[in-house]
Formats: sequence, C-alpha cells, structure tokens
Amino acid sequence: MINYGRQSIDKDDVKAVVDTLNSDLLTQGPKIAEFESLLADYCGAKYAVVLSNGTAALHLANIAIGVQRKTKVLTSPISFVATSNSVIYSGGSPVFCDIDEKTFNISPSEIKKIVAMNPDVSGIIPVHLGGLIADMESISRIANENGMWVIEDACHALGGQWTDSEGVERKVGDCSFSDLTIFSFHPVKHITTGEGGAITTNNEKLFNKIIELRSHGITRDAGSMRENHGGWYYEMQSLGYNYRITDFQAALGVSQLAKSDKWSERRLELVCRYDHAFKDVSEISSQSHPSNQKPCYHLYIVWAMRRKGLYEFLREKQIYTQVHYIPIHLQPYYQDEFGYKTGDYPHAEEYYEHALSLPLFPTMTNDDQNHVITAVKGFYSNA
Repeated sequence: MINYGRQSIDKDDVKAVVDTLNSDLLTQGPKIAEFESLLADYCGAKYAVVLSNGTAALHLANIAIGVQRKTKVLTSPISFVATSNSVIYSGGSPVFCDIDEKTFNISPSEIKKIVAMNPDVSGIIPVHLGGLIADMESISRIANENGMWVIEDACHALGGQWTDSEGVERKVGDCSFSDLTIFSFHPVKHITTGEGGAITTNNEKLFNKIIELRSHGITRDAGSMRENHGGWYYEMQSLGYNYRITDFQAALGVSQLAKSDKWSERRLELVCRYDHAFKDVSEISSQSHPSNQKPCYHLYIVWAMRRKGLYEFLREKQIYTQVHYIPIHLQPYYQDEFGYKTGDYPHAEEYYEHALSLPLFPTMTNDDQNHVITAVKGFYSNA
C-alpha cells in the first residue's frame, strides 16, 4: 500500500520524545522555546511561535493582524477549508480570487481585478499549494499599493527557497514579503509534531500579541500588568485561547527539523523523477515550476485527463492518491452563508475536475515510485 503522503519517524525522534516524557515538564517547558528558536533561524525570521496545529496558527494570525467583524480578506479557493475558515473564526469575510492555470496558485492579475472591485479588502492570504511558492513579490507589491497586509499560508512549503527580482535569495517563512507566515506540522507535512503549527514574523508587536493569545490572553509580565499582587498574580488582558503545544511534541519537532533539508532534497529528487517519467504522457501534466524557485514539495499534483478513472485504477493497485482540493466556494456552507455558486471561479473549478496528488514522501523508495509510474502509464496506454 502506497499512500499519497506519510510521516517519517526514526529512533532519534522516538528518543527525543521519550527523553522529554521523562523530564520534569511536559508542557510550557524549555523544549517550546528551543523549537521556536531553531525554527526562526531555519526560516530566517526574527520570531517564531509554535502552536497546537496549523489552523490555530491561521486563526491567531488573523486576530493579531486585526481581522474582525466585516473585515474582508482575499484568498485562494484552492486550499484546505482551514485557510478561509480562519477568517470567519475571527469575524471576517473571505473573498476568493481565481488561480493561475499553470501554477495552480492564486493569480496576481486576478488579485488586481478583485481589489479594484473591492477596495475595502484589508489583506491577502496567498497559499503555497503543494509547496510551489506563490508569486510573493507581485502579491506584496499589490498589497503595499493598496494598504493591505499579507499572511502567507505556507503549510505546504516549509524549506522552500526562491530568488527575488534583485537576485536576493529568500526562504519561505522569512516574511520578507509578508507580515506573518503560517506552517503546519501534521503527519503528512514536511516535518511533524503529531499535530502542530507555527507562525513566523519579523514584527515584535505581532509576535507578543500571538504569544499572549496562545495561552488564554494571559500575561505574567510585570511590566505589562495593571496591578501586581505577588508572585502568583497574572492578568487576562485579551480573549485568548488554549492553542499551546506540548514539550514532547516540540521535542519531536526539534528532532525532525534537523532532517528537514535532507528530506527536502529527496522530495525534489522524486518530483524530478516523476517529471522525467511523464514528459511524454500527453494526458497528464504537473504544476509549472518557476525557474527562480527551489520548492520543497509537499504534494506532487498532476492535471490528469479522466481523473476519476485513474484514481480508481490506482486504488485497485493499492496506490492511494488524493485530490487537493475541492474548491472552497463550492462547499455547501460557503454557498449558503456567502452566496458563492458554481461558475464564480472557472480556473479553480476546471482545476478541480483534473487535479490528482500522486504519492510523495521522503522515505518513498525508487521501487515504490517506479510502481506508481508504471501504473499511471499503464492506465493511459491501455485506455
């Protein structure tokens, strides 16, 4: 059985978790700060906050940046529902924007059109679908011209790199063209903490706000409190949440992060092998790969003719693919609550009719991948 993705856990990861389980603190201990420091350094950002999951990270990013009742936020309809749901959790309204037909990411030219029609849009949440990095330079330019903020949904893109128009090398998460960047550490992502997420930023004010929101809106900082009754005293200064991650999860994150670059290289190697294998198969094509990027692929997404037939054929051979994603504006909740309908975002809808994610994970062997490639080619050659 070959799944579209899976976690990679070794004896070092197990030891890291067990060592922390045998320590004095299972939560709110030193492993949290260690993981945050390593993650910030890895991404090239000043600050990182680790959280209970990627959705929690999206939620707190929205609140910290100022999303509230009637705030309009622009994002892609091709993402997991958590991206736009986080806007709603914060009181805002998501405004979708169609995707680019080749990269499957949010289209900057479409963003310009939407912003022109909706001058009251406050911010943009671009999604790095499958690990392919959205055109952050163009998106940032549009945002700056219109007084908007940017939150990168990089839940698929930890470890990705790209070069800007001035030849400067950038890392996903360095927030060079955004206010905040979001990551997920779900088991099928680049690294895992079981469940987990993170926010990186270079803005100290946003960092401090997220730290406060992560733990019930409570502070024990004497310099911030209105009163101080003694060593036991704390103040709840905002309506926060319990979005904390445990120390044993953070220990797993520390261990996994040390292997992230090696796994990124393997993912890219597998993507290149797929591309080479399918270059003469006219019925499928992959995401366009901009020359200025070195993505860390979370997914290998193909545009497949007769997608449903291919999906079922592969399942018969115990190759379990997946579709990422059903356009969010077609979900019943979004149609009922916001009036979205079929036909609103034609590129996203056409993408959905053809998209399929083939298996991709760093411990995937060449033999496993050859089995997938042979099956895909067999489907099209025998059809």
